[in-house]
Amino acid sequence: MLSKPLVNLFNWNPQLFREIKGRLKTRNVAIAISASLLCQFLVMMTFLAKLPEKYDTGINWSYWWADIFITFNRILFPLILVGGVYMLVADLAKEERLGTLNFLRLSPQSSQNILLGKLLGVPILIYLAAAISLPLHLWANISSYFSLSCFFAFYGILIIVCCFFYNASLLFVFLGGTQAWLISAIAGLFLPVIMSFASVSYDSSLNRIEYYPEIIILVILVLLGNYWLWQAVNRRYRNPNATVISKKQSYWLMGCFQVILLLFCFNIIGENLTEILEASLLFCCTINLFIFLLLIAFLSPQRQTVQDWARYRHLQVNNDETAIVKGLGISLKQDLIWGEKSPPLVAIAINVVITAVILISGILLLNNNEINGIILPAILTLILSLNLILIYAAITQLVLLMKVKNPKNWAVGILGSLITLPPIALSLLSITPGNSPNLWLLSTFPWLSFPNNSLAITPMLITIIAHWSVLTLLTLQLTRKIQKLGVSDSQKLLIGQKN
Repeated sequence: MLSKPLVNLFNWNPQLFREIKGRLKTRNVAIAISASLLCQFLVMMTFLAKLPEKYDTGINWSYWWADIFITFNRILFPLILVGGVYMLVADLAKEERLGTLNFLRLSPQSSQNILLGKLLGVPILIYLAAAISLPLHLWANISSYFSLSCFFAFYGILIIVCCFFYNASLLFVFLGGTQAWLISAIAGLFLPVIMSFASVSYDSSLNRIEYYPEIIILVILVLLGNYWLWQAVNRRYRNPNATVISKKQSYWLMGCFQVILLLFCFNIIGENLTEILEASLLFCCTINLFIFLLLIAFLSPQRQTVQDWARYRHLQVNNDETAIVKGLGISLKQDLIWGEKSPPLVAIAINVVITAVILISGILLLNNNEINGIILPAILTLILSLNLILIYAAITQLVLLMKVKNPKNWAVGILGSLITLPPIALSLLSITPGNSPNLWLLSTFPWLSFPNNSLAITPMLITIIAHWSVLTLLTLQLTRKIQKLGVSDSQKLLIGQKN
């Protein structure tokens, strides 16, 4: 007979009960507790051995315990973060390989319950080991010169960061990744940065937490990242063939991200407004390039999905003529903006517009006599960078619609070449943004030429028109490709069209 707490746990989240029951075996629990106690023993013995050497003249016990508290921070953070990510990816990859994950999808439990059960249950032994060290960790904090808020701040940051990387690891598996070591190594690479930001927020001279604006903005960004990752994980769990996020979600995601990015740029410190604007523009354009590349990947449906949409959408429209008259039908424009299976180029363009409106508004807020002469070049530089994103989106969709093996790899290779080869070629020819800013307008990083006294408005306008011309040609080619995909096999035979 199960005890009442276990029955309540089973009723609340059967998946969590299943994970705990499978992992909290006597042998595993004994190993986790023994490892935790041994680690605490080694830490204490190490610091006790340092007493005659480091604290020989008037032992300051608060500093001694502060060193122990910091040591536990440096042990627990990698253990829970990297260890938890590895266990989650290894467990989900195994279930995906054995096919048991599909049985879980057929269960009446909600996706939130199952995924929450995985997040809380799979690393349960790591949580147990950390819980065993909690009393000593707390005592080290109380006995040191650190305030109690540092203890709660550490675990608060730990929970937020772990939620972010745990959700990212789930998404990694649902996107087809199986290498637990790879995602663990990536999480480990972020550890020094995370720990440095966490340590910066503490002012030892004042013995309190300093809430710097940059730290607060980063925490908000990670919290929003947790929310959107959770949405994406639930979406991919319910339908492995769906895009990572919907188009509607992408609009909200991009709007939130650009506002936070703008707030972060307002906190950039510089000697003058020109320096601040230059640093902000460089930062925003570089970050947005990578963010939009991820967004293109997240919104791009599979070739078969686009083919089915192109082939059968007109049938739905013809059958729903009465609904269209009543205003209940979905027009092509609405389908391209909101539809789950339609090509993503229109949605990417809307996200580009959202980004442009927010960032140009931020540039205009900085406008004064000091930077009045570079406001227009800054806006045009931003437009150049966003034009390139639309071109990349069109090229990506064209490549994904090609009937080749592993079109995703082809898309990554072609985009990678388009992004990296032009600046490499210019660098090999000793053409730098400083001596030839107009030539760098034609590269994949046009914002590196801002600001330069020799940078004129006319070359920028010519480059923008050239970008729009290329984008128009790519859009027409993409439209023809989709129309060709939409032709049925019988029509192809009748008109002798090759697939």
